[in-house]
Amino acid sequence: MTTINCSSNCIHQHDGKCTLDNTEANSVSTVSDCIYYQERPPKQSLEQK
Repeated sequence: MTTINCSSNCIHQHDGKCTLDNTEANSVSTVSDCIYYQERPPKQSLEQK
């Protein structure tokens, strides 16, 4: 198992590490250095619910 450091605002990032379980070799994304990057949606405050 490989540890992947990550500081991006990604849904797979937790405490500075990538938590994605399954990855495949693929070309690099033009949006990010990571082909699996998915931006984490902003947290909603309790007042908005």
